[in-house]
Amino acid sequence: MLLLGGGAAWLVFKDVDWSRFWVEVKRVDLPMFVFGLALFLGLHVSRSIRWGRLVQAVKPEVRFRSYFSICSVGFFLINILPFRLGEFVRPYLLLDREEVPFGSGMATVLVERVLDVAALGLLFIGVLLWGGIADLESTTVALGEQEYDLVQLGRTAILLILIPFGGGIVGLLLLGDRGVAIARRVSGLFSHRIGDLVAGFMTSFLHAIRSLGSVRAAASQAGWTIGVWVVNACSMWVMMRAFPFGAEMGFWDGATLLVGICIVLIVPPPPGFAGVFEFAVAVVLVGVYQVDNPEVPAAFGLLVHVCQFMLLTLLGLVFLSVDRISVRRLLQEMKKLRVEPDDAPATS
Repeated sequence: MLLLGGGAAWLVFKDVDWSRFWVEVKRVDLPMFVFGLALFLGLHVSRSIRWGRLVQAVKPEVRFRSYFSICSVGFFLINILPFRLGEFVRPYLLLDREEVPFGSGMATVLVERVLDVAALGLLFIGVLLWGGIADLESTTVALGEQEYDLVQLGRTAILLILIPFGGGIVGLLLLGDRGVAIARRVSGLFSHRIGDLVAGFMTSFLHAIRSLGSVRAAASQAGWTIGVWVVNACSMWVMMRAFPFGAEMGFWDGATLLVGICIVLIVPPPPGFAGVFEFAVAVVLVGVYQVDNPEVPAAFGLLVHVCQFMLLTLLGLVFLSVDRISVRRLLQEMKKLRVEPDDAPATS
C-alpha cells in the first residue's frame, strides 16, 4: 500500500514546478473554498445522523452526542489505519459504550455501505448522462471500413453493466431467499465454491436490507442517503469553483470528480489515502477536463485532501480526548472481538 501511495504521488507531482504550484494555491477564492469545506463538515454530520438512525433502530436510547462521537472517531481511524480496519471501530465502541451487540453494530455498518454503493451507482449513471464524461469529445478508431466511437462505446458498456446490476438487486429484493437459491444454482455451474461465495454475499445483503425494518424506515434511510451524497457532490463542486479552472463548472462536474475519487479509492489505500487521492483528482481533471497544467490538479488535490483530512482528524482527536478513548486498548479489544465476537462482553 505504501508503494501504491508513493507511486501515485510520484506520478502526480513529478512534473510539478513548485513555484507555479504555490501561484495556483494563492489564486484560490478562499471564502468559496471555506464554504465547500463547511459543506464537507455538513456531510460528516449528516452521515453521522443517518448511521445514528440505523443504530437507534437497534437501541432507541442511543443519542446524537454518543453516535456522533463514535462516528467521528471511526472515520478518523478509517483514514489512519490500513485495510480500512477502522470499520470495526464503530461496532466496538457501540458495544463498549452503549452495550449494543457487536454483530448488530456491524450490521448497521454493512447497511450503511450497501446504501452508499447503491447511491454511488446512481450518481455514476447521472455522471454518464449529464456529467463531464458525457461531454467527452468522440475518439474514433477505424477497423476496416467501419469506424467506432470509443467514448460512446465506453459509456454504453458501463450502462449495460450498471443497469442489469441494479435490476439484479431489485430482483433479489423481490425474490428474497428464493433469489439467493437461484443465484447459487446458476453461479454453481462454474464452480461449487463460486456458488457458495455468491450466495453468502447475497444472503448478507438481504440481512442488511431487512434490518432496516419497515418500508417507511427503508424509504427514510434512502432519503438520508440521497441527501448525504448530494451534499458530498456539492462540497466537491463548490471547492472546484474556488479555483480558476472550475469557475464555470456545474453540479454534475463536481459529481464527476467525486465518482472518480470513489472509484480509485476502492483499491486498498495507504494510511490517510496519501497519494491515491491526489492521483484520482489528477486522472479526472486531466483525462476528462483536459487540464494540461500539472500544477492545477496537484494544487487542488493536495489542498482539498489536506483540509478534509485535518477536519476529520481534529474531530476524531477531540472525541478521543473528551471521551478518554485509548486507541491502543481499542485495537486490542477489536482484535479479541474479531476472534470471538459472540463471547466478548461489553467493558466499561
